[in-house]
Amino acid sequence: MINDSMKHIHEAVSNHLAMKTTGALLLTGDWGSGKTYYIKNILFPKIEADTGIKSIIVSLYGVTDKNSIANKVLFAYLDKVGKNNPLSVATLAKGAHNALESFTWLKKFVDVNKLFVGSGEDLFRLLPKEGLLICFDDLERLSDKINTEDFLGMVNELVENKGNKVLIIANEGLIDGGIKFKEKTIEKTIHFTNDLSSIFDSITTSYDDIDFKNYLNQNKNYIIASLNPVQEDEEEEKKLSVLFANIRTLKFAIEHFHYVFKLLSKTKNISDALIQKQFKDIWLFTLAISIEFKKPGSISFKDKKNLDAPYNPLTNDQLGNLIWAMGDDEEENQPDSHFTYRDKFVKTYYTRLEEQYLYFEQVFNLITAGKAIEEASFLTELEEIYKIKDGVVNPADELLSKFLHNGYWNFEDHEFKPALKELLSHAENGEFLDLLSYLNAGVYLLRFNEILDESKDVIKEKLKIGIIKTLEKLKTSILANTQLDMITGNFQEENLKSLVVFIKEQLIIKEASDSIKEVQRMEDLFVNNLSGFVKELLPTSTHIRTPDPLLFDKVKIEIINGAIAQWKPNEIMELSSLFQIRYLDPSYADRLTDEIPFLEALQQNLNDFDDSKRPLSLDLIKNQLIPKIAECIKTLNVYKAKIAEESRGAN
Repeated sequence: MINDSMKHIHEAVSNHLAMKTTGALLLTGDWGSGKTYYIKNILFPKIEADTGIKSIIVSLYGVTDKNSIANKVLFAYLDKVGKNNPLSVATLAKGAHNALESFTWLKKFVDVNKLFVGSGEDLFRLLPKEGLLICFDDLERLSDKINTEDFLGMVNELVENKGNKVLIIANEGLIDGGIKFKEKTIEKTIHFTNDLSSIFDSITTSYDDIDFKNYLNQNKNYIIASLNPVQEDEEEEKKLSVLFANIRTLKFAIEHFHYVFKLLSKTKNISDALIQKQFKDIWLFTLAISIEFKKPGSISFKDKKNLDAPYNPLTNDQLGNLIWAMGDDEEENQPDSHFTYRDKFVKTYYTRLEEQYLYFEQVFNLITAGKAIEEASFLTELEEIYKIKDGVVNPADELLSKFLHNGYWNFEDHEFKPALKELLSHAENGEFLDLLSYLNAGVYLLRFNEILDESKDVIKEKLKIGIIKTLEKLKTSILANTQLDMITGNFQEENLKSLVVFIKEQLIIKEASDSIKEVQRMEDLFVNNLSGFVKELLPTSTHIRTPDPLLFDKVKIEIINGAIAQWKPNEIMELSSLFQIRYLDPSYADRLTDEIPFLEALQQNLNDFDDSKRPLSLDLIKNQLIPKIAECIKTLNVYKAKIAEESRGAN
């Protein structure tokens, strides 16, 4: 079916076929806008069904001579008329050549061999004069080895002397100097502006997956709306319009979204409201990453440009307005230059739709590197992103989301105070799943403390009680502390700043406590489950190395003898491999020099090991592990000496 917005193209081509013409029809439009897709998948099938006229499309991309063009036209025609014939194009071409050879009388007048060589234009005599529409695509990509004017001469031969109908598809604006002698060859020019609705429908019908096809149809309005390039800046809107109009990128995005859809629909009820929300969020992310990935010099698998950095859903504008209303001056915060790209990314693809930015690690890797999504870890990732607790969205975070994403002004008057009280109750009971949520809740609770009938000091104390309760359930890390630093710079109102300070103080206490417990746990593994110990210390990625945290500087030397007595031969080899990776392979081993004393103690204890009842273990220790430890100690001492020398030089 031809959409109303594309009727002018359908009518122009139909009239061109019906009328006596003296030139070709030119369809011009931007690269990637869907010109070829629309012609091939929508317009030509409609015309063929209505008129019986056969249509062929020949790409000029990289073609270097006129003979190649003529051959491509003939082969395209043979493919068309013989599409239900099992013979290949090559066989048909060979058959045509042999058939012509059999006409001995013809050879008196025509060199049959030259029909398939030379200029090749004589091949056009094999084409019917009526009932055929020849479409030449990618005129602007024609090789510079063939003159555009020569090609247009061929078109003129087809139209005027052979009586064929010709349609040319091009991005006229990209042809250097334009199309010369256009008026002699081109009868009419029509401009293509893609109809996303029709193209989307065509893409949808190409899928056999019924569930996915139904999802696309049911959510068509949302998906089309996500491609609306409305921006405050007119120039930015024009740029975005071109990006969204690229049909290749749209198909790329939909296909990757289909991958995720299939994965989730295997284990989830796709009609569930939460799954529907996740699908929409994943679609937005897939679309945005697909577009950016296709842009030169943009994101890549190894360069995420901080898209994966922690992101506070409370925007600077929202914070500024709320803090101003509290009566405090907001300190000026200059954004880190590293975050400029991400801020623009969020504004371009999310803010204009009033949607929340969420980062999906495995979807990013799928799009940028083709890495398969691991189902179990992806489901865990979704639970963390959506604050799912016991199979449902955590009620505390769900309520906070209404303030953050729906806008607190969308509450009814009679709803607002009870919502604030409930938010405060969730906070005091420690029901948020992360620390940032307490700060975001604090923005609203402190701003509207009078409606709550609570003083700001009381609210702060209740928030602190909840923070401590949540900290007891969280596992802290250096990374988590760094992420908190990245985000909390925006909380400049005095009461919020004091909460940030409180959280950081509690994190220090918590980290110290967790560190002791973690060392004790690792010591137990070192003694009783060396394989498990090694597994936990191995790098999480073989592609990207990050610094290994110090551990052996805290492990008690006294446990070594008891540990050696428990180790099995395979575990000894695993420990040797770990030391190779941790200290000798390209890494950050220069940061691990404080572990030298433990390695020296381990080396000494292993030298003293002499258990004749364990001959294999003894052999592996003497010939594998001890030499490896000696090599590690030597390498670390080199690092240590270099660090000491640099320190002296600095002083």
